[in-house]
Amino acid sequence: MNIKNEIKKLLQSAGVEGDIKITTPPRSEMGDLSFAVFGTTAHQGLRQIGELVGKMNKIKNDNGFNFIDKIAQAGHYINFFLNPKTLAKNVLSAVDKKDFGRSKSGKGQKIMVEFAHPNTHKAFHIGHLRNITTGESMSRIFENAGYKVVRANYQGDVGLHIAKCMWGIARTMDEYEATKKKSAEEKAKFLGRVYALGGQAYEKDEQTKEEIVDLNEKIYAGGDKELNKIYKETRQWSLDYFEIIYKRVGTHFDRLYFESEVFERGIGIVEDCVKKGILEASQGAVIFAGEKYGLHNRVFLNSKGLPTYEAKDLALAELQLKEYNPKVIFHLVAKEQTEYFRVVFKALEFVLPKSKGREEHLVYGWVSLKEGKMSSRTGNVVLGEWLLDEVKNKIRELVKDHEIKDAEEVTEKVAMAAVKYSFLRTGATNDIAFDINESVSLTGDSGPYLLYIVARIKSIFRKYGQRLGKLAIPEVIEPAEKNLLNQIVEFEEVAARAAKEHDPSKIAHYLLDLAQSFNNFYNLCPVLKSEGVALSFRLHLIKAVEQAMTKGLYLLGIETVEEM
Repeated sequence: MNIKNEIKKLLQSAGVEGDIKITTPPRSEMGDLSFAVFGTTAHQGLRQIGELVGKMNKIKNDNGFNFIDKIAQAGHYINFFLNPKTLAKNVLSAVDKKDFGRSKSGKGQKIMVEFAHPNTHKAFHIGHLRNITTGESMSRIFENAGYKVVRANYQGDVGLHIAKCMWGIARTMDEYEATKKKSAEEKAKFLGRVYALGGQAYEKDEQTKEEIVDLNEKIYAGGDKELNKIYKETRQWSLDYFEIIYKRVGTHFDRLYFESEVFERGIGIVEDCVKKGILEASQGAVIFAGEKYGLHNRVFLNSKGLPTYEAKDLALAELQLKEYNPKVIFHLVAKEQTEYFRVVFKALEFVLPKSKGREEHLVYGWVSLKEGKMSSRTGNVVLGEWLLDEVKNKIRELVKDHEIKDAEEVTEKVAMAAVKYSFLRTGATNDIAFDINESVSLTGDSGPYLLYIVARIKSIFRKYGQRLGKLAIPEVIEPAEKNLLNQIVEFEEVAARAAKEHDPSKIAHYLLDLAQSFNNFYNLCPVLKSEGVALSFRLHLIKAVEQAMTKGLYLLGIETVEEM
């Protein structure tokens, strides 16, 4: 039984129409659930609302809505007081089911979530780490809502950044040869250094800039065998390193897309669109005149006839729709690209009419540093793996005096929880100033704190040491117990809202509230000191909390641990 849906049915039986939203009152004495009559047919004078409450009470008594103890009016609100025993039975039987917390809003619909987007030959920084964390969490949240999710990753493996890296390699050939024998991590660091070298030289010297531009044209043309060999080898270095990162953070991809596989088709699409009048020549380049639609103009082929990101995105859209035909393609890209996507999506409506309404930009904010915006061009970056290792070292220091089985594995999982939760607890569009000490806190708003709550519950069951018996419900349910029950009921709606609003922070906030409520319950209602029916009930209750916490953490991409 979905209690909120049952209350909606009761309201509808009493004649209420419109958008019926059931919420949780700010204080328990105001009821367990509440309905604000604003914006519905019930939005009349207080006397009429009172009459509606009387009508609902009669329907409740006549039709067996026995999960409601009382319906009361509070101004323009109607508050519902639930029967604790019925609530307990409903909640504690539901969490055992495999589909606990799942919704069906996306059932039968295929969507694509495109995220990560690291460019080969460049550093993998904490911005990429936030992108992957958000993309994987959104993929899981969509799957929980019933969608079939295709995880895609579009990577830049051609373009000016490659030429900058190749220029840097040409000036460090001895180091390049030595790096061939080193680990994937060392190879990635080398590529980051030589890219920064080329990027700085490109900005400072006009002759170097021309050399790098010429290199870029040669890479696109593919005719230089020696250059091609180095390019392909170092491209694979990047891809091998990325796979290590993906495995470490617990994500995978159904399809890796590359700019190198769409740039030629992008040129062809642009040339066709010029003939059709969709795109137009301008000062030796080809543009889409976005100004005609209240947007800005963008270049799709530059003056040298090379495709820009825009041209490649046309071919990418065509390929993704052809291969998977998803209802929507979500592109998780930084918010500074918002105007870029508005223009590209508008152009796509003319180039590929079936794409209309099926391309969406999922925005995420920057991870900022004290010294300012990250720049892989200058080498001033915080590497994603460095952050994971630094947080892991902090965690290792915090738990060094604890006797923990599989300590290294636990430390890795706790560190991952610290980083992921710090990224996801705030809205994806917000910028983040990452605080390592705050992220590893065992008492505050952090991933380790949430893992500690789950580990604490697991510890209770280890101490109990017996099989969890049949559920028994006491005659009196304490307020702290009822509060946990009410919060567990909320899980499915919170997860559905996270999917609808594309916002993992909804789940992060829910988990923090649930964890704090559990701590309050634990202090007021000792579990293993209880006896008989009270002990049985509390064990089932904390098992339900554990399941809700574990499922919510999974949706954030976080694995739980047995002990901390």
